[in-house]
Amino acid sequence: MTDQLPTADLARFLAKLPVFERLNTAERKLLLARSRLHALDHRKTLQASGEPHHHLWVVVTGEIAMVASSPEGDDLTLAIFGPNSTSSWIALFHDTPAERNLIGAPGSYILGIPRAVALSLLAKHPTLYPIVLKIEANRFRAALNLQQHNLVRERPRRVAGLLLMLMEMSGEPPQPALIRLTSQQLARMAHCSRQSLYEAVKTLTAMGAVQQRYGQIEIIDRQRLRAAYQGSEVA
Repeated sequence: MTDQLPTADLARFLAKLPVFERLNTAERKLLLARSRLHALDHRKTLQASGEPHHHLWVVVTGEIAMVASSPEGDDLTLAIFGPNSTSSWIALFHDTPAERNLIGAPGSYILGIPRAVALSLLAKHPTLYPIVLKIEANRFRAALNLQQHNLVRERPRRVAGLLLMLMEMSGEPPQPALIRLTSQQLARMAHCSRQSLYEAVKTLTAMGAVQQRYGQIEIIDRQRLRAAYQGSEVA
């Protein structure tokens, strides 16, 4: 991808996002002047495990996957950050290297805000801290929910909880939402076989909550999906 989004469009985009919406127009333009828009034509590692946390990443279009490596060398997707979401603000305060990779998907536009610029923004506007903490608190809750989901014995409920968690981690996805993970990746996250995942997704599909497509699952009714996780019925 070689096309770049105009600065005016990016400024209007930032004006709709938490934290950045509190800035005035001049401050948003200055922030963009100190940042870089990455137009990805292939899968790209934006933040590598073992490197210092060097940027706050803002997803304009497309997505970023947080990927960890298992002791066996396999990749495990832990979270997906979709349009309008950011990577972790809290990570910018770490004085230790990253432990996971952040990988941008092909076709994505990702805004990279240097760590020093992002931290300077918070230092200049301390009233933004509660907003940042709320974003991180929601993600922390979603991560705890994943641990709870994995304790659920009924696989359709476990998979429903996993899909809900992925949506929460992504930010505010559109309706319908798409979970772009392969069956193998989802099965690893749900701690089940691909056949068991297939049966669970088939059950959720019959409920009218999801629809499986090649390499992704479409959430077509969040209320039904939540009801499936809670073990309740939707009229």
